Amino acid sequence: MQRRLKILVFFAILWLPLPAYSDNQSGVRAERFIDILSSEALKLATNPSLSSSHRRREIAKILKQGFDMPWIARFVLGRNWRLATPQQRKEYLSLFQAIVEHTYSRQFTDYSGQKISVLGHKIGKRKYIFVLSRIYDPDQSNINISVNWRLVPDGNSFKIVDVVIEGVSMGVTQRNEYASVLQRNGNSISALIKAMRQSLAMLEKRG
Repeated sequence: MQRRLKILVFFAILWLPLPAYSDNQSGVRAERFIDILSSEALKLATNPSLSSSHRRREIAKILKQGFDMPWIARFVLGRNWRLATPQQRKEYLSLFQAIVEHTYSRQFTDYSGQKISVLGHKIGKRKYIFVLSRIYDPDQSNINISVNWRLVPDGNSFKIVDVVIEGVSMGVTQRNEYASVLQRNGNSISALIKAMRQSLAMLEKRG
């Protein structure tokens, strides 16, 4: 009953009417969005009863709920997206999603009590909202990591389009890695997809 009530409260908050809010109020709502989303993620990390497959399914829900995964995947591929065939795009998007799910699932197993604190927000250009936060460890004062989230309005809610950790954009980092694979293989989308298949196979093997 309590879990159902939390879910209802969560969706009630997300579906407050966005157009009636000022930029500052939208920023506050974006802060709340990140606070709730990160809390849900931490629950997965602190639940020892979840199997790896169950954890991945729950992570997939959070990614779908909070991240614009198709947009991120296209950004990572950059101008090469236009060179891909419809079938290549479909497989690329599927592989990208699966790789992210497995990667985050493995990272959650390394969780050791860190917390996340939302510090505020900034309103950027082109409707971007930046939510500022930090990851810290109550037992280790030397762990204090800056994490900034770039969001866009999505109907009456928000979607995350990038995460910047200690000044490093995760989207740009992934884009550079994929660009390197493409450059080594004559900008072959097939070669990138092959490398992604191999990467996913290794992640699945590790569990």
